[in-house]
Amino acid sequence: MTVTAVSQRANRTHPLVTLLRALLVLVLLAAIVAGAAVLFAPAPAVAARPLEPTPPALPAATVEWPEQARAAGFGVVGVDGQEDVWQSWGSEEAHPMASVTKLVSVLVVLAEHPIEGDERGPLITLGPDDVAAVADALRENAPVAPVFDGMQVHQRDLIEWALVDSAGNAIWSLANWAFGSMQEFESAAAAWTALHGFDDTVLRDAAGLDARSVSSAEDLTRIALRAVAEPVVLSTLQLESVQIPGIGTAPNTNRLLGVNDIDGGKTGTLRVWGRNLFATAVREVDGVERRIVGVVMGTIAADETDAAMIGMIESVWPNFTTRTIMPAGTAIAEYPVPWGSPVLAVTAADLDAQVFGDQVPTVETTTRSVVVGSPRLQVGEASVAGTETTAEVQITESVPEPDPWWRLTHPATAVGWYFED
Repeated sequence: MTVTAVSQRANRTHPLVTLLRALLVLVLLAAIVAGAAVLFAPAPAVAARPLEPTPPALPAATVEWPEQARAAGFGVVGVDGQEDVWQSWGSEEAHPMASVTKLVSVLVVLAEHPIEGDERGPLITLGPDDVAAVADALRENAPVAPVFDGMQVHQRDLIEWALVDSAGNAIWSLANWAFGSMQEFESAAAAWTALHGFDDTVLRDAAGLDARSVSSAEDLTRIALRAVAEPVVLSTLQLESVQIPGIGTAPNTNRLLGVNDIDGGKTGTLRVWGRNLFATAVREVDGVERRIVGVVMGTIAADETDAAMIGMIESVWPNFTTRTIMPAGTAIAEYPVPWGSPVLAVTAADLDAQVFGDQVPTVETTTRSVVVGSPRLQVGEASVAGTETTAEVQITESVPEPDPWWRLTHPATAVGWYFED
């Protein structure tokens, strides 16, 4: 066949066809690259979504409430992972505190004039008004600590005389020194009770000789919890005796000191009301030291008051017990993925804690993100707040990889994984 210029032009591929062919190849190559990018994009780590496990139903605490008392209460300190728990029984009304008022007065003073460690506090010079307070206390048949004009004592001396020997003039001198007058003390006491929510508590004097100085069993129980948390107060309440100039050794008015693990307290008696008693006891339960407080108000005889307190406190201890608060297999989180069902994170063992009655302690959980396809592994832990009691948290199965079809139908999401941290 003869090749001519015309035949050569006829056999030459048109430039548009060449361009279209090149574009098609590029599109195919791009599709292959994009498909590979989508199919092989590294799925990101999946973060856990917390769940709210149902707390266990535990039996309520049982307490032997004093039948003879018109008002009684107890409080508990030191339950792992919990706030202080308390409960009251009997009258909900406010009643005369008697000399238990001195305990509240000391807390009010310490809020304004704290004492650190074993320090004795500032040196206080007593004057004629302090001497007059002795006569006032004697007229009310209250215990006194002899003082004289110009006598110098430390703040802690007055606290010890007031709480251990229950000296009425000592707490008067302490309050008067702290705030400058009894009127200012009453104002400070009102502000203190309002600050802490002790709505049933009113101080009309510092010693409790005034029957209008009142509180409820509930309030006094909560006040007692604050008292045992104050080192100066607790150490004073634990003194078996105190030295008072002019008297010598004065024993603690709390007759239960050292009985049935009771290591502190404050007594109070008022003719128009009866006897009150606050006591605190400490005992080791299952290797953990526990402290409780008790308040009994409105008994008549001293023996009756003591027996009521012992019975109430002894009935509290069995309510401390170790229970499972989160059994093995409890789901505490899940790992959600849009291409499959969520994977659960569960406790690998029982989480036990010493509890008080039905008071379930706070459980804290931590989890970390998981790479898809990772085998079953530990992803965190559950722990009882404030303790070292923990249980491992594991995923029940590996978080699944997205299958090819899901990747191809969600290309933007898959490609976006390349740009995630």
